[in-house]
Amino acid sequence: MGKIVNCAEVDPRSGCAHVVRGANEEELLRNAEQHAKEHGIVEATPELMQRVKQAMRDE
Repeated sequence: MGKIVNCAEVDPRSGCAHVVRGANEEELLRNAEQHAKEHGIVEATPELMQRVKQAMRDE
């Protein structure tokens, strides 16, 4: 079972409707870090990655 996270759940102010997917938690976190670059985030902080983990759901 894969993992998903809605970008807007991580940062509601973003207004982003993108859904990040991964086959497992590790892949989803890598994909979320890549997606963050589209928002101009150069470095994914531990705090940001913790918010991603909290918003993560099974697909």
